[in-house]
Amino acid sequence: MDRPRVIINVAQSLNGMIAGPGGRRVAISSAHDRERVLEIRSKVDAVIVGANTVVNDNPRLNLQDNASNHNSGPMRVVLDGSLKIPDNSHILDGTSRTVVFTWNLHRELKGADLIRMSKDHLTVDEILGRLWSMGIRNVLVEGGKQVIHEFIDAGAVDEFHIFVGNILIEGGGMILFDPPEDISGVARDIRIMQGGLLISLDPHSLMIAWKKKAKAI
Repeated sequence: MDRPRVIINVAQSLNGMIAGPGGRRVAISSAHDRERVLEIRSKVDAVIVGANTVVNDNPRLNLQDNASNHNSGPMRVVLDGSLKIPDNSHILDGTSRTVVFTWNLHRELKGADLIRMSKDHLTVDEILGRLWSMGIRNVLVEGGKQVIHEFIDAGAVDEFHIFVGNILIEGGGMILFDPPEDISGVARDIRIMQGGLLISLDPHSLMIAWKKKAKAI
């Protein structure tokens, strides 16, 4: 099945956390890193997040990262099986198209196009195949943890970037890899940036290591 090129980008603290306790949003990226992410967004056809990211962070996922009255970015895609995102979410503001993949057959959501699929078919492969048929050729996955893990499990990652910010998040925060994943053997490039480090992983090596760990558990 043809699918779009997939870029994963995530920010984590020095102690491996991508959010605070309960998924609470914590500012990890530096201003320099936010500019890098906006540059990636400007070059992709769609940005993908999970429902928890919308509920906890209420992102706009546009190119200005603030309110705008014009089409300001790629298509916004939310993976939300139960369709729990709030009606007042920023991604429903109409500044760019929003598509929500869900198995909920009853609720309507103003400001989004709903693509309803059965639970069995609401998979990474099926979603990417549907996006490909819509003309989407490259996507940026910005989280959260569950969505990132699902893309790795599906073997559907072409680029993987982790920004490690110069902060620590208190115990009880959400760790990206639990138990911790040793990425020393899969790091392709490590670059010092203002406010932290940017680590680019080799997706193929990461997914092989991921599958080996899964079999060993």
